[in-house]
Amino acid sequence: MFHLRPRTVADCDVVISWIPDAEAMHLFTGTRLRWPLTVAQLTAMQAKPGFSAWTLAADQSQSPAAHFDLTIDGDVAHLGRVLIDPQLRGNGLAHVVVGFAKRQAKSLGASEMRLNVITGNEPAIRTYLRAGFTMYSSERPNVTSMNLVL
Repeated sequence: MFHLRPRTVADCDVVISWIPDAEAMHLFTGTRLRWPLTVAQLTAMQAKPGFSAWTLAADQSQSPAAHFDLTIDGDVAHLGRVLIDPQLRGNGLAHVVVGFAKRQAKSLGASEMRLNVITGNEPAIRTYLRAGFTMYSSERPNVTSMNLVL
């Protein structure tokens, strides 16, 4: 079992350790952040209106198992920077993370969730499609945009 909690500065160090190279970071952040990723880059995002960052931790541990952030704009939640501890990947945790993100977005007043995935990140796209997201046309090149009514 997992629980959701707000991301801490200490969590940022752990999340950064999950990103081995610039290519992996591009899948995590797109073009918004630069390699090498730093705590300062992650925490600077907190100044954005409506922004919140979250970690999932195992019930018996405070160590992060996964990370995501939400930006609420009106009644739309933008899901971003979803990442799972590499040692825990491949066990269905992505579906758990998306479930927590959906519930958190609803609790923050959202009735719709949107996200962008780097085109070609098939594991992420499959996860979001299974969670009920649908694709829509993106204005950004090399990005697959998806949404879900909550």
